[in-house]
Amino acid sequence: MAVNSTKELFRGAVILSVASIFMKILSALYRIPYQNIAGDIGFYIYQQVYPFYGIAVALSTLGFPMAISKMVAERHDSKITLKEIMLTSLALLSVMGMLFFLALYFGAEFIAGQMNDHRLVQLIQIAAFSFLIMPIVSVARGYYQGIYDMVPTAVSQVSEQLVRVGAILLLSFILIEQGYSLYQAGAGAVFGSVIGGVMGIIVLITFMSVRKDWNNVMQSGLRTGRILTVAKTIFLYGVTFSVTSLILVLFQLVDSMNLYMLLRKSGLGTVSAKEWKGIYDRGQPLIQLGTVVSNSIALSLVPVLSGYIAKRKKSEINHMIKLVLIISLTFGTAASIGLICIMEPVNYMLFTDTKGSSTLAVLSVSILFTSLIMAQASVLQSMGHTMETMLILLAGILTKWFLNLLLVPQYQIMGAALATVLGFFLMSFLLFIVLKKRVSQPFFDKKQLWILLIATLSMTMVLFLINELVNGILGQIGISRSIAAFQALGSAAVGGFLFIAVIIRQGMFTSSELYMVPFGTKLAFLLPKNKS
Repeated sequence: MAVNSTKELFRGAVILSVASIFMKILSALYRIPYQNIAGDIGFYIYQQVYPFYGIAVALSTLGFPMAISKMVAERHDSKITLKEIMLTSLALLSVMGMLFFLALYFGAEFIAGQMNDHRLVQLIQIAAFSFLIMPIVSVARGYYQGIYDMVPTAVSQVSEQLVRVGAILLLSFILIEQGYSLYQAGAGAVFGSVIGGVMGIIVLITFMSVRKDWNNVMQSGLRTGRILTVAKTIFLYGVTFSVTSLILVLFQLVDSMNLYMLLRKSGLGTVSAKEWKGIYDRGQPLIQLGTVVSNSIALSLVPVLSGYIAKRKKSEINHMIKLVLIISLTFGTAASIGLICIMEPVNYMLFTDTKGSSTLAVLSVSILFTSLIMAQASVLQSMGHTMETMLILLAGILTKWFLNLLLVPQYQIMGAALATVLGFFLMSFLLFIVLKKRVSQPFFDKKQLWILLIATLSMTMVLFLINELVNGILGQIGISRSIAAFQALGSAAVGGFLFIAVIIRQGMFTSSELYMVPFGTKLAFLLPKNKS
């Protein structure tokens, strides 16, 4: 029975991980055709409002479902019934969702005023409806994850994202083709996000109806004396579990609140400031895509780490922490430096021109720090040190806000990029200090760091040579978007393979470590013969 439960848990974790990776990739990719449809100003309009929707998604995808699932999974030990957990969760999240909705809907004019763009009012009000979707989605996903059935959650997430992306692109295209304003197209895009959320509810309710799961829940007992305890636990864990997924979206929220206003203060006109904010926002999908690989690999190891912590296996804990961090550092470095090297053709390929390439290159450094932050925060949370993580997140957000005020009036979007990178750097540095105090061992071996340096320099030199060769040819025949795509994708493939080949061939990871990560078995042929 224990073996079957373990297999089910592992299978469920794989299903949920695949769905999560799919969601992250699609969430980043759809913004590229949206920018192509709506242009930089249209992209600015959508990105101004997106953080509000992003917060609702983080709470209903990761935060509260994880908190509820934890209580459901531990209900036999705690003697708390399913009915107590589910009804309390639904009541608590309904109140929270309603409060968020009311604050956003009726505070839309104030928020738009703070953004210095009153035409965003309608978009903010539409985004507010996302918080009404949050309670049902969170409770249903939490229930299924708590009984180790990840299929309903995965199906709802994938369905929600597919409908959402399809609705956003279709509505924005139709509205712009019909001659509506960019703000009306933006409202259509935000409405498309809400439609996606409704699809998530429909899928989950269908699962619960067909399987009669709600009837089973309601058959258990209810003791009012435990409601407050359940509510406190769900709120506390829901917020703490959301921390890592909120890091990027809260930095985006800071830019939404003050970047456009600061660009105006720097001397840019209304149209120009919106356009350059939209160009700056091109960096968001690049950061998301850049962190998918490192985070997916590193975070897939966190459940293993949690298991070792529960069994108090100190040597295994230390080894797993080192592995999680070196993977994040390695692939975060590769994605960050690699993207910097090919930023111009990538920018042209994805967004139709090379505007803001230097700023986007600086912003790409964020990939390294966010990869480390996600890993560090997850490790600390696994060890039970959540409060430090939340305080460091707050410090990073305040730093970003302050540096925007300081740098943007003088350096415009380059100042915002520097503020983002420095804010993430501070967070990563502080998390490193906290983690160092909790774990009395070095996280990185000198040999691993040397291998990383060699692999990075090799990749950089090859990408430089490829770019010089292609640019020399293009000087004769001229550049086009298709050629930029060939240059970007070809460079990424060659540079990426070279980097991976060097780190594996030089012995960065043992065979057992390589087999623990996704697709590691496919790369085992690159291992040195004497590496075990």
